[in-house]
Amino acid sequence: MNKRKAEEAPVITKKKEKSAGGRSFTRGLVNVLNGTFLTREKVLANMSFLLFLAGLMLFYIGYGYWTERTVRDLDRVNGELKEMRSEYVTVRSHLEKAERQSQVADGIGVLGLTENKQPPMRITVDKDQLEKTDDGQ
Repeated sequence: MNKRKAEEAPVITKKKEKSAGGRSFTRGLVNVLNGTFLTREKVLANMSFLLFLAGLMLFYIGYGYWTERTVRDLDRVNGELKEMRSEYVTVRSHLEKAERQSQVADGIGVLGLTENKQPPMRITVDKDQLEKTDDGQ
């Protein structure tokens, strides 16, 4: 029976510790909400560090907004890139179609020109004749 009482005793003390901890937490929360914690010596001694932490928090918040804006800009630019790429493919296909010989022949027919059916003639000049014409000038 003594063993049983010894085991129960620590359980009771643990419950008391939890309730005391809850009271200190509540008291601390009230001090934070009231602002009275700012007048304590420990807080006043570390005020420069606390201001540094507040500055870091502001920097972190600003960095988050900057990152979001950058991501939005990247998404917008990627959308524009896809749109321009599709426009490029469309224009290139129209150009390839317009460069076909049959399309060119149809286009010059409107101007009154006709396509030459004879292949071009090759003109050959001997080197001797070429040298004579160059020396003569």
